[in-house]
Amino acid sequence: MDGEGPPELVTSNSCRNDKKLVAFIIERRMRLIEVVMPMVMFFSNVKENFRALWFYNNYDCNIPPNASRPLTTAYRKRRHQKRLNMLIAYSTPGSQLNVGGYLKRAHISFFNKEDFYCLYNIYHAKKANLTYVESSASVPRLYNSALVRGSGFVNPYPLKERLVVSCFSLVECRDSTNYGRHLNARQNLARGDTALREMPFVSLLIKDLWMRCHHCLIYAPLVLIPCQYCSLALFCSETCRDLAHEEYHSMECAIMPILLGQYTPIQFLALRLTIRVYKMFPGTSDALDAYIRNLSDDDNANEYSTPSSKPDYRKIYGLTTNRKHLSRQSLTNDGLKAVSLARMLVRKHGLPNSFVKLLAELTVRHLHILRVNALVLHCSVDEPSKNDYSSSSVPYALVLVTTGSMFNHSCDANVEYSLSPDGAIMFVANRYIPRGTQMHVNYRIDPTDTRYAFECYCQKCIWGRARHGSTSEHMV
Repeated sequence: MDGEGPPELVTSNSCRNDKKLVAFIIERRMRLIEVVMPMVMFFSNVKENFRALWFYNNYDCNIPPNASRPLTTAYRKRRHQKRLNMLIAYSTPGSQLNVGGYLKRAHISFFNKEDFYCLYNIYHAKKANLTYVESSASVPRLYNSALVRGSGFVNPYPLKERLVVSCFSLVECRDSTNYGRHLNARQNLARGDTALREMPFVSLLIKDLWMRCHHCLIYAPLVLIPCQYCSLALFCSETCRDLAHEEYHSMECAIMPILLGQYTPIQFLALRLTIRVYKMFPGTSDALDAYIRNLSDDDNANEYSTPSSKPDYRKIYGLTTNRKHLSRQSLTNDGLKAVSLARMLVRKHGLPNSFVKLLAELTVRHLHILRVNALVLHCSVDEPSKNDYSSSSVPYALVLVTTGSMFNHSCDANVEYSLSPDGAIMFVANRYIPRGTQMHVNYRIDPTDTRYAFECYCQKCIWGRARHGSTSEHMV
């Protein structure tokens, strides 16, 4: 931060309001003492053939998935696909190295009998450098062979149809003194029934950055295309790339190395959510400020019963924050990080200084919302394309939904959630649930890792944290 004053703890009562917290930090000129982290080559945004070739030849080439297990054929294939995607992302667009990466991926797709993936890669190779592709004698034969055989996944169009994925809900939101806002079953649900289906309002990849689409999160290593301006974001189609650019990526693109290297996933996602709100009212801060002041924390609970087919930030703003569980130290750290992120955004894009307070205020609120409401998606270690939550699975993404965030947490949940092939979040009953019964999901809290979600205060989770030497930060 730019301030020169020493760090101090904010006052307890007044600074539990987002606006007052940010104002307190800015007025006191409190500074954020950053932990200096070496910016390794991985987090570079530069598109350069030399860097791309280095990654392809060297990155992760001698690291086994687990020292106790031998390298499997599937792992070797995934590792090669990952390095090939890094080659495409880091190489200069239209260069021979860049086009060669697409053509190598086309040959791999054809060998795997994914002919439409093969055609997809040839399409992008031609779009990058038609002259070079036409000079290759093998490409027409490969194209014709794939076209005639036509096996594998059908038609991964470079331009997805911009259709709104249908939302589905068999839940109803209720408000009570004992449970707060929560979701009940609208009808009897059998095991395996879909209770809710909705698109994430905002999401963030935290693993498999070179194997999944950074917008819809689907596992698609053979079709990913990079952002046109940076080398750290890849997408499954031009449609996902354009949507991400419209919603948030145009403003985070240049600062992604800093966000990945120096901020936690929750802080990164909070800024992304702030950018989404800012892009609703670009220009002066007055319109955005007026919109925020008119939002209410007391939305009708029943409004959350049916997910909206279009993004509805009003519902996101009304999600619980649980500030009462935060210590003064946590409030101070959140405020300092939010002001730091807001100032970085304002400096990078030449925005008026009047935006700093407002963007920081939103980012603080988003931090608190995400800690309580963000869902963590898990995948299998051995099969990253498979959504799985078990003792051996790993988190790969954070998502924030509107209606789905109304589920209360339980370590013995009666509803499971996962990512569907079209990017929607599916909530499915894992046992019989009678009509009117409260529904719970497991927010997948790891007692040893607090980077991704809130802390649960049930006896099982409290015991787990005590066992691992972790304590919560309740106010006393």
